[in-house]
Amino acid sequence: MRTNHGMRQPFARPDPVQVVPGSGLALSKRLFETRGKDLLAELDLLDRCSVGCIGGMSQNACLDDDVSRDHNWGPYLTFLLPADDWEAHHERLERAVQEMPDKVDGVRWRGGAAGMRKTDVWETGAFLRDLTGFDARPETAQQWLPYITRARFGVRRWTEQLFDAGQGQVFHDPDKQFTEQWRHWVAYVPPDIHRALLARSLWRVWNVGPNYNLERAQARGDRLTFDLCLSRFVEEVLELAFCWNKSFVPFFKWRAAHFYRLPICPKPVRTGIERLAERAEAEATLEIAKTIVTSVKLLVRDLYHLDTSPEAPLFVFSHAMRDTIEDPEIKEQT
Repeated sequence: MRTNHGMRQPFARPDPVQVVPGSGLALSKRLFETRGKDLLAELDLLDRCSVGCIGGMSQNACLDDDVSRDHNWGPYLTFLLPADDWEAHHERLERAVQEMPDKVDGVRWRGGAAGMRKTDVWETGAFLRDLTGFDARPETAQQWLPYITRARFGVRRWTEQLFDAGQGQVFHDPDKQFTEQWRHWVAYVPPDIHRALLARSLWRVWNVGPNYNLERAQARGDRLTFDLCLSRFVEEVLELAFCWNKSFVPFFKWRAAHFYRLPICPKPVRTGIERLAERAEAEATLEIAKTIVTSVKLLVRDLYHLDTSPEAPLFVFSHAMRDTIEDPEIKEQT
């Protein structure tokens, strides 16, 4: 069987990410090609303004389908001016964009309940701050420390907001002036923060899993608590999978779809999660969950060179991962 990364497990093949014809992202690119590019040329801004569709929408993640296309879907564009060009050009660009229809190939932008328009003009720095929730991009592990000790930036968890911030596509970008900043602002955390997130995630999987609370709920015959533990176990395993892939965690409703796209995922984890969704009897469910945990142990042991027995409980792996953190303050906060 095919294996990856020199490990001893078969790995699942990740689902491809494709911009398909007729999707929101494809229509938005067509909107730029048929209207946006000419608009910038008329304003003599082709060499100054970047254009794309960026942020947490199903279409920007290539996940839009017939169900998601009823609102906040379709062709739209975000125009991005660097700070040095903002004062000189934003007003005339905004006037021109306001007159540009959000329609291409017979398809018009579908707003939400209020019918709000999505096409807009932004100064690059302001857009990145709004997109990520950062006042400034954290550059060191110490600067990231406050984020691992709190749950949220705003409405969504900070990991979800940063995952969303990394979705989308740039259609036009002179000298990659926006793309390079964007990818820097949404880049993953430094190594010590990564290890801290892994240690916490491993502990949470153990806490709700088949070697602790899931098994206890089954032994008590408490089906409601068992189901609650199982639901949390699936959620925590998915979060852990994004973590070992060095990826922020998506919002819950798109988490499963993005899970299938992860490049590093053992087959026993992926097939186990799928089997748990089939709602087997409690004893069979416990065995499936134990198989998932065993696979997780093998993976993190090999990926992070942990000197930990595969027979040890998962919380031992959590402590072993914590011990790899070099910064003492980050280790103490983990």
